Amino acid sequence: MAIGSARIKRTGAALLAAFCWFSLVLQLVLHIQVASGLGLSLVEALIRFFSYFTIQTNILAALVLTAFAIKAGMDEWLVHPFVRSAVAVYIVLVGITYHTLLRHLWEPKGAQWFADTALHTVMPVGYLVFWLTCVRKAGLRWYDPLLWLIYPLFYLGFVLVRGKMSGFYPYPFIDAKTLGYAGVAANTAGLLIVCAAIGMCLVMTGWWLARRQPA
Repeated sequence: MAIGSARIKRTGAALLAAFCWFSLVLQLVLHIQVASGLGLSLVEALIRFFSYFTIQTNILAALVLTAFAIKAGMDEWLVHPFVRSAVAVYIVLVGITYHTLLRHLWEPKGAQWFADTALHTVMPVGYLVFWLTCVRKAGLRWYDPLLWLIYPLFYLGFVLVRGKMSGFYPYPFIDAKTLGYAGVAANTAGLLIVCAAIGMCLVMTGWWLARRQPA
């Protein structure tokens, strides 16, 4: 029974990983088409594509899911509970941020709607289910949510430096040209608080689940 359950979990993770990789490739193709229409070079289009937190986080989710599915000697990193849980925080943050701050800004159609829904809705929900049902929770620490803020802070520094040089900011709430750095700082503080709150919720949930079903 345990072997069958493990196989089902790996199969589910593999299917979700394949769905995520497909959605990322689709979004990349669509992004390049739009960038070409704007007269941007392929290099600039690729840099902008990988500048989105949504893209980076979905890539991390796809890597974790792939590693879980194939179990190819990656136990020390991609399948570590700390990393899997961090990715859960980031992907949930993607979903919350998109649906509260960005969804009303446009109405995607066709293939763009599919990619948009896949990366901002299906993957946050799907990965959270994966985390709840497949990830070992034992070992999560109360201060892990603070450590999980390092990546968003590093990301912010990157996009601000890149934005200063290129004039491109991937999201309106971190657009220093429009908001100024004080406005960006205020928005960022709010998002970091939300990120830390999500992390603490996951840690507390993990503790509760670990007591019920020890690893």
